[in-house]
Amino acid sequence: MEAFSGRARARYIPSLIATLAAIAAFFISTARADIVIYDDAIAPGWQNWSWAVTDTASAAAVHTGAASLAVTPTAWSAAYLRSAAAPVDTRGLLNLTFWVNGGATGGQRLQVVAVVNDVAQPGIPIEVLTANVWQRVSVPLSALGADSRNDVNGFWIQEGAGQDSATFYVDDIVLESGTPPTPPLRIDGMGIYDDALINGWQNWSWASVNPASTASVHTGSTSIAVTAGAFAALYLQHNAFPTLPYASLKFWINGGPQGGQTLNVIALLSDVAQPAVTLGPLAPNSWQEVTIPLADLGVANVAALTGIWLQENAGINQPTFYVDDVGLQFAPPPSVVNVRVDPKRPVRLVDHRLFGVNAAVWDAAFYSPNTTALLKELNNKVLRFPGGSLSDVYHWSTNTSDGETFEWATSFDEFAEVAVATQASVFITVNYGTGTPEEAAEWVRYSNKFKKYAFKYWEVGNENYGTWEADNNDRPHDPVTYANRFREYYQRMKAIDPSIRIGAVVQRGEDSEVIYTDHPVTNPRTGAVHHGWTPVMLTTLRNLGITPDFVIYHRYEQGPGGESDLFLLNSAASWSSDATNLRQMVDDYLGASGRRVELICTENNSVYSNPGKQTTSLVNGLFLADSIGNILQTEFKAMVWWDLRNGREAGNNNGSSLYGWRRYGDYGIVNEADPAGPADRYPTFYVYKLLQHFARGGEWVVPAQSDYTSLGVYAVREGGKSLRLLLINKHPSASLETAIKIPGMKRGSKARVYSYGIPQDEAARTGEGSADVQQSNLVISGSTLRYSPAPYSATVIDLVLD
Repeated sequence: MEAFSGRARARYIPSLIATLAAIAAFFISTARADIVIYDDAIAPGWQNWSWAVTDTASAAAVHTGAASLAVTPTAWSAAYLRSAAAPVDTRGLLNLTFWVNGGATGGQRLQVVAVVNDVAQPGIPIEVLTANVWQRVSVPLSALGADSRNDVNGFWIQEGAGQDSATFYVDDIVLESGTPPTPPLRIDGMGIYDDALINGWQNWSWASVNPASTASVHTGSTSIAVTAGAFAALYLQHNAFPTLPYASLKFWINGGPQGGQTLNVIALLSDVAQPAVTLGPLAPNSWQEVTIPLADLGVANVAALTGIWLQENAGINQPTFYVDDVGLQFAPPPSVVNVRVDPKRPVRLVDHRLFGVNAAVWDAAFYSPNTTALLKELNNKVLRFPGGSLSDVYHWSTNTSDGETFEWATSFDEFAEVAVATQASVFITVNYGTGTPEEAAEWVRYSNKFKKYAFKYWEVGNENYGTWEADNNDRPHDPVTYANRFREYYQRMKAIDPSIRIGAVVQRGEDSEVIYTDHPVTNPRTGAVHHGWTPVMLTTLRNLGITPDFVIYHRYEQGPGGESDLFLLNSAASWSSDATNLRQMVDDYLGASGRRVELICTENNSVYSNPGKQTTSLVNGLFLADSIGNILQTEFKAMVWWDLRNGREAGNNNGSSLYGWRRYGDYGIVNEADPAGPADRYPTFYVYKLLQHFARGGEWVVPAQSDYTSLGVYAVREGGKSLRLLLINKHPSASLETAIKIPGMKRGSKARVYSYGIPQDEAARTGEGSADVQQSNLVISGSTLRYSPAPYSATVIDLVLD
């Protein structure tokens, strides 16, 4: 888990007015008309900021109408059309299109550049202009770095060869409206390079390499340019990983203007080069697809692939060549995936607290009938308040942040009214960073004695080991200070209401989150000395005679910019190691009293800050389901998803290597629309809704196993005969024929099937069909249940046993 938890994001907005204005800006309708920039003249609201010589009313060459924009550029100069009054909001816009003519000479080499927040983005080259011919150019705003932004200043059409050029003409410049289509997966497996190195791959080359070349591109906006001396190589490196799911290495390669290069393709097994596959000579100026079976590279079904070389093999200096769209292709799925379920062997009881979402004081739409209806539709069981890092500056009685006078959008009483109306269990995070034990105790008094809310679970602070948290103590982020103050909070709050349960903040790892080293502690079981937050804090609590009722853990899988769909969909399997690690520390450092301490997770999501498109994608919904399935195999008693609403962020990782059609990120499962339509509910909302048909508390977890890693399978049993299966197909393109063996399955009975996947996600995008969870029936015709979950889908099957 990364240290910096997302949610700091309660970006401290200076006034409630600013908060509401920001929310309003987020939800401008996506039903946009095209925006004309030039049509016989520069359109109203646009200005000519060019530093090339321009004539905005030329009649020398015209596409439509009476005039065009004539441009005579010197080296690197540009026609620059800029929005005059305010930056353009490009949400609901798709492409920049225009017509261009090379004039009497032609041959101009141009690039298109977007200016965003007064910063020029990387240029996108267009085809060399033809003399006296009008050519249509359409450049996706996503390629220009200008999609789903509210701060686009304008666009350059720039001379891109670094030389003075002849006059060319531009006409009918338009920002086209539309919804970005879901991009096809270029790599059906693990992507390695797709406009950038992804999925943890790094450039360790000893050839001369430009990983962001625009000189020759297969798809997207960039490729890898390689200029190799004798036996030099493009070296793509990765931490060791198994190749069992993959069948081949695939990439596209171009010999550049000269061609003729010969290369060795070499895979590394535990950093040892394997036998080479020879490639070439490469054709000049031609992209060719290369697919090499991993068996030919000596790394099929191995445990530790660590890299790939494309190495010059003639012992001479070679001209530049280009590589694009590099990845490992999935092996074909098995003809049948075998699943076994043992309904007679209970593993644990499902706790209702595993199904909850965070609420937040900045959510201006929270206190509404719409929110209550949404939470009831989800059958939500838990709410948490006031919201992440803001908790350590929040003063509940005034609904303000420390040092500020403006009030937040949702007060404690407004939150409580919704929580009571939806019968949710509640976690409250009291202010450790800038608050006092007395303030926390008064909150308990007001909540449970005066208002009779009976809120049971109280956390002391939020991620207080982290330097991103506010902490006014003399030794901020110090585990000893935290433990001593925790005792004060614990005693004062319990004095008001002894029935409440109070939790302390922990982090996994005995040597994680070390700021101070002057309080080393010795693990009484191993004798090893440690300085980490959790061992020092727990040891101090034990010496003080205080045992928390639960420990609070937060888990985010990835860092911003490094998101990987493949990694995310396989990451939840490590919940068991987290539970083991935390339980061992609690038992080691608290002793016998530690056995009654519960493990609680009050924040979980895919990325720890700067959410990009993955957070609003179907992949994140499947990850949510897989997190629940895996955490059910552990002793964790609660898991609260971050969060109900948070707000769109358009400028983060929206890369084409990530699945999904929304060009923005959002930690929320819904946005602020009231009422929330299909597109306002993200896949995480629908998957969470689906899971109510699987479990919501009181069921027994029973063992379920799949023999194929891309199919996650989990099972619970309720009462004497009801068995429910959760199937998660993590494969992006293949349906998986599945044979499920269940002792005691009743032949001829009907099973109810609930599903959510690509068709429903697409319905939210297009407005055609149903975006909601689908329900159907399945007749069990034999001793084995046969079902074929669709690609990228979550399915619940509810059946009856004999």
